[in-house]
Amino acid sequence: MRKQSGWARFLPSMNIWKSSIRYRWMLLLFLFSLTPLMVMGTISYSLSKSTINEKVTEYSEQLLKQTADNIDTRLGIYKDLMMQVVNNGEIIRMLRDLDKTSVAKPYDIDSLSLTTKLSTIIAINQDIQSISFISKDHYIKGIYRWKNRTPEEVSGFLATLEDGSNFRWFPTRLNTYVDSLNTQNVHVFSLSKQIYKTSDDSPVGIIAVLDIRGEVLKELGLSSTNNNRDIQSFVIDGQGQIVSYGDNDMIGKNVKEVLGEKGYNQIVHSGLEEFRFPIKEQGKKLIVNYKKLHTNDWIVVNVISESILYQDSDRLLRTIWIIALLCIVFSIITAIFLANSISNPILKMIRLMRQVMSGDLTVRFRVKKHSDEFDILGNNFNYMVARIDELLKTVYEEQNQKRTAELKALQAQINPHFLYNTLDIIKWTALIQKANNAAEMVSLLSRLLRISLGKGKETVSVEEEIEHVQCYLGIQKFRFNYKIKTEVHVEDDVRHLQTPKLILQPIVENAILHAFSDSEQEGHIHISCTRSPDGGIRFQIADNGRGMDPAYARSLLRDHGEEGKTGGIGLANVDERIKLISGKAYGIDIASEPEAGTTITIKLPYLE
Repeated sequence: MRKQSGWARFLPSMNIWKSSIRYRWMLLLFLFSLTPLMVMGTISYSLSKSTINEKVTEYSEQLLKQTADNIDTRLGIYKDLMMQVVNNGEIIRMLRDLDKTSVAKPYDIDSLSLTTKLSTIIAINQDIQSISFISKDHYIKGIYRWKNRTPEEVSGFLATLEDGSNFRWFPTRLNTYVDSLNTQNVHVFSLSKQIYKTSDDSPVGIIAVLDIRGEVLKELGLSSTNNNRDIQSFVIDGQGQIVSYGDNDMIGKNVKEVLGEKGYNQIVHSGLEEFRFPIKEQGKKLIVNYKKLHTNDWIVVNVISESILYQDSDRLLRTIWIIALLCIVFSIITAIFLANSISNPILKMIRLMRQVMSGDLTVRFRVKKHSDEFDILGNNFNYMVARIDELLKTVYEEQNQKRTAELKALQAQINPHFLYNTLDIIKWTALIQKANNAAEMVSLLSRLLRISLGKGKETVSVEEEIEHVQCYLGIQKFRFNYKIKTEVHVEDDVRHLQTPKLILQPIVENAILHAFSDSEQEGHIHISCTRSPDGGIRFQIADNGRGMDPAYARSLLRDHGEEGKTGGIGLANVDERIKLISGKAYGIDIASEPEAGTTITIKLPYLE
């Protein structure tokens, strides 16, 4: 046997549409309930992700600009404060006097009057950690004293002398300050400026250094949420050195350690004032925004991790999946319940139909009185089975009656030739013996039987039917001693037409037996056969007998099987036989009034 391929094994599962209604309903209900949820969930997730991205990005940019503006404003305040110091003539004079001291004086000098003067200037600004003055020969204390103040330690600040009247900013460093009472280790960033004479704007050769607490930048909106650096804002200088960072251990390090080489190049070497770009660092996808300050070459950087950016969207997605799983379970249960509620009645009806096919007509569909489609179908099924059972019983009874009638017909069957020959012998015997009336009666009976038995046909010609009833009337004249007068009228163009046989004799027989019984007057019977206006033929039998009530006359056509009457065939049976042969539009009509005689009309179709 050849092994089936993967597609061949897969295709049977696709034939679910050819399976039972139950599984199709389950699948459709499952799809209809789950598909909208999945579509709505996908759309909601996409919209929420896009909206969150736009909102967070917009918020991040606005926050970055606000932070940069705040830092620029604060740095501008520090520059203004610096200008108050370097433009104060009294302070300049004190500094020149202190710097002109002999070389024998120590490198590190201070002045109480200078400190007092500076204290009044910076008293309203708590951000200032220290003010110091540096020349090539001296370190002059203003407010707080650096612990490390050797010429080598302060030589870096002397580069400000090369900037003329410009300001110079120094990145954050950990500095130690001492006084007579305690020692402090503080992160500070510094602003320096060369001092000029107020009289002729010539340089004095001394620079002022303003040390500002590094925490000030954090207070202006720079932060880092955690060590994973999912959301962080920091400041770097133009060379990429970190000036302010949430983690103080990172201060002074290069931004490469946070954003890698690619991030460093994008920020430091792009030449753009502000920019936004994505980057992947240490397996994390980051979105970086930066903006350069106007006050100096420092850059404010904002970094957001996509994982934290889309955490609300991911939470929404997880919620959607949980709801989807719950809906799947609910849909499966609902689909099974609904599918069973539809398929079970159908399967039950199929089983009942199979029982009916096997011949069991006693089965019935149990209706639950819900008045739904299955109850209607069940009622119709029950009616159909009951009707079939009834029809089968009717057919069975009719077949039994037919077999009984056939048996009786076989038992009563007489050879017509034997009967005709016997009657002929009786007639000639009567003639020989001079019994002419008996011979005529036998002759009439013989002709009557020939027409009655016929050749087994249901119809005879009108002429033969008239002859048959005349033979019957001829016999009845001997019985009633010629008290009945008959008159027959038949149109020539209807003599050859066909009519059901033996329809006149029962009617004439009823007239003789009932219309003239116990009557002393001479009876009169008129028989006619003519064309009717509608194209058929019409027999009419009228007598002058005692008549009958019209209601009773109508009841004669509803009284079937009048076995007790002479002749054995009632009017109702004749009427029914005409309708069976010719149709329901034809038959007998009785018109009678008491003591006014009776007229019976037979309406027949035109049969050739």
